[in-house]
Amino acid sequence: MDTGQDTYAFLSPDPSIQRGSLAAHVTDQLRTAIMTSRLEPGTMLNKSEICTRLGVSRAPVAEAFARLQAEGFVDILPQRGTTVTFLSVRDVEELVFIRKGLECHAVWLLAQRATPDLLDALDENIAAQRDTANKDERDRFHDLDSAFHDMLISSLSFRRIRAMVESVRNNLSRARQMTNTPQRIAMGIDEHADMVDALRARDGNRAAWVMAQHLEGIITEVARLSRERPELFNDDITIHDSGTIRRALSS
Repeated sequence: MDTGQDTYAFLSPDPSIQRGSLAAHVTDQLRTAIMTSRLEPGTMLNKSEICTRLGVSRAPVAEAFARLQAEGFVDILPQRGTTVTFLSVRDVEELVFIRKGLECHAVWLLAQRATPDLLDALDENIAAQRDTANKDERDRFHDLDSAFHDMLISSLSFRRIRAMVESVRNNLSRARQMTNTPQRIAMGIDEHADMVDALRARDGNRAAWVMAQHLEGIITEVARLSRERPELFNDDITIHDSGTIRRALSS
């Protein structure tokens, strides 16, 4: 999938960035564009155009590509160039499996540890989510959704778990952004509210169950996406509504 100049309209130079921070700045801008699907799976990245847009040399862009490759967001193909990685249904199931293992146990623990201040902050976040959903501000909703889950993990003060969840969430972000219909957003907000109700009731089992259903919704929506836009996926696997993975039969 080739790109034109308009593909990089979201990039802009920042004169305040110090030379030693250029690669991190380029990485952040490209990662955000990939996570929010401004750069879709399969997009060939034009290094020269990115350099021009950001007003930087090729070195920080090359370093940014290497960092993004390590994070799983791009593929660097010798003699061919760098492309945004395709989605993989196998990866989606694996990432959801990891998140369930970490976040379901996290809310189970929180049912006995959640403070009134945390519960109030979660309520405020949910109210803001409903407001953004009513205004169809999807980028803002995505930020609030991530903040909600981050508050749950951060409140346990498990630094390594927080880093692991953030990494997995980032890799799932593209699929979530592309499947966040108004109906799914509304359902997700209701699930967040149910989680907080369970935490307030000190019902850890209920909180964990709601979290599991919430995360499994990602698989359901990716199932739909894999059928509607198979060109975004790099394997011959589809996730079916039952949540199972099956290999597509060749004709």
